[in-house]
Amino acid sequence: MDGDAVFGIFDAPDLDVNCRFQYNIATHEYHIWNSNKPEEEIVPIPFYWLDMKLEENGVLMKTECKIGY
Repeated sequence: MDGDAVFGIFDAPDLDVNCRFQYNIATHEYHIWNSNKPEEEIVPIPFYWLDMKLEENGVLMKTECKIGY
């Protein structure tokens, strides 16, 4: 995290999706690159989850993971 910008890697093996991203928590704008699929096939990435973690904890840890079933 750098100011309002969050940089990270999104990896969802069950959906065969991985990419790098930048997400602005203030404006909710994002930029995606190094994706294994076209952006229109992977959006929306669940950025709301980062907003939720930030609200719950007050900070984002270096690694934030969510395992879904």
